[in-house]
Amino acid sequence: MIVLKIIGWTLLGILALIVLALCIRLLIEVEYSDDDTHVTLRWLFLKVPLYPAAPKAPKKKAPKEEEPPKEEKPEEEKPAQTEKKEGLLHILYRTHGVDGLLELARKTVSYLNSFFGGLIRSVVIEELYLDVGCTKGDAAETAIYYGEVCSALFPLLGALASKCKIKKYDVNVYPDYLARFSRASFFVKFHVYPIYVTGITLLLVFRLVFRVLLGMLVKIFLPKKDKNAEKENITKEKEDESHEGSDSGRNPVNNDRESPSAG
Repeated sequence: MIVLKIIGWTLLGILALIVLALCIRLLIEVEYSDDDTHVTLRWLFLKVPLYPAAPKAPKKKAPKEEEPPKEEKPEEEKPAQTEKKEGLLHILYRTHGVDGLLELARKTVSYLNSFFGGLIRSVVIEELYLDVGCTKGDAAETAIYYGEVCSALFPLLGALASKCKIKKYDVNVYPDYLARFSRASFFVKFHVYPIYVTGITLLLVFRLVFRVLLGMLVKIFLPKKDKNAEKENITKEKEDESHEGSDSGRNPVNNDRESPSAG
C-alpha cells in the first residue's frame, strides 16, 4: 500500500507540474526587414531561435570501409497482385452517395473553423510595428500605388484587431517619391497560453474521431436503405389495400343476387 501511495503521489506531482508549465505563456517575436528576418521563441528564461536556426557543428565522417562485392541473387518470382481494397470514403460514397460525403465534409470544415477561430482568439499581440514605404516609377504611379496598399492593408489590420487583442501598435504607411524601390519592415511580439491551445486541440481531435470518423464508420456498417425499394414497398401495400377494399365491396352484391334464387 505504501508503494502504491508513493507512485500515486508521484504521478499527481508530475501531472501538476505539466499543468503548471502549460499555464505559463509562450512568447514569440517576429522581426522582418529587407535585410534579415528573425523568429524567436521565449518561455520563462529560455530563448530559442526558430529562424534562422542555430548552426550545427559539422560531424566528422568516419572513413568508409571497403565492402566485399555482393553476390547476385536469382530473381524471385513476384506474387500476383491482389485486388485493391476499397477505401472508407469510396465505401461511404457507394453506400450513401454524394450526400454522405457532403455531410462528412460539412462537419469537418465546421470543426476546423471552430478550432482556428479559437486559436486566433487565444493570441494576444503585445507589440505590433509596421513601416511601409510605397514607391513607383513617377509621382502619379506612386500615389496610386500608395492608395492600393492602404486599401488592402488597413482592412486586414482591422480584421486582425477584431479577432485578437492588441496592446500596443504603430502603423506607418507613406508614399516615398525619392526612393527607387519600395520597402517594408515590421516587428510583432505575441503570446499564447499552451494550456488553452492544448485544450482546443484535444477538443478538435475528439470531434474528428468520435463525431466524424465514428459517424462515418456507423454509416458504412449500417448502410442507408434504398429509397426506390421503400417506394416499391409502399406502392405494393397501397395496391393490396385497394384490392382488399374492392373485394369487400363486391361481396354484399353477390349475396343480394343469390338470395332470390334461394327463395
